[in-house]
Amino acid sequence: MCRKDLPCREELGLLILRTATMIRRKADSNIYMSKVHKITGSNGWILGYLADHENEEIYQKDIEEKFCVTRSTVSKVLKGMESKGLLRRESVSSDARLKRLVLTEEGREINANAAVERIELENRIRNGLSDEEFHTLMHLLKRVADNMLEE
Repeated sequence: MCRKDLPCREELGLLILRTATMIRRKADSNIYMSKVHKITGSNGWILGYLADHENEEIYQKDIEEKFCVTRSTVSKVLKGMESKGLLRRESVSSDARLKRLVLTEEGREINANAAVERIELENRIRNGLSDEEFHTLMHLLKRVADNMLEE
């Protein structure tokens, strides 16, 4: 990461950005997901989140908050997933403006395959970390994320 002509200083933000990019590329390189179903690893994580919370009412706002992305981005991603038949939006009787996100049967099936890929990716990320190192890393990254949320 250091160049000979510049002073070397470690940049945490750059390391996190590079790591996130590598993880995203690996998640998106899944042949089954990208070629067969034309969805990205990020879509797979959303499917997983919806599957894990299927007994709860999940809305677009929940996806925005969980994945820390803008409303316009989530709207575009969810529309694409809806058009592929992976999820549907259901009206909520208490508020006509709200649309609950619900996995379709196809979404559940694809999630089952995507879950295997997510576990393999998670194992690769955790490779060589002790439980203590993993928990320390998670704690520190959550603190860094909280720092970024501050005004």
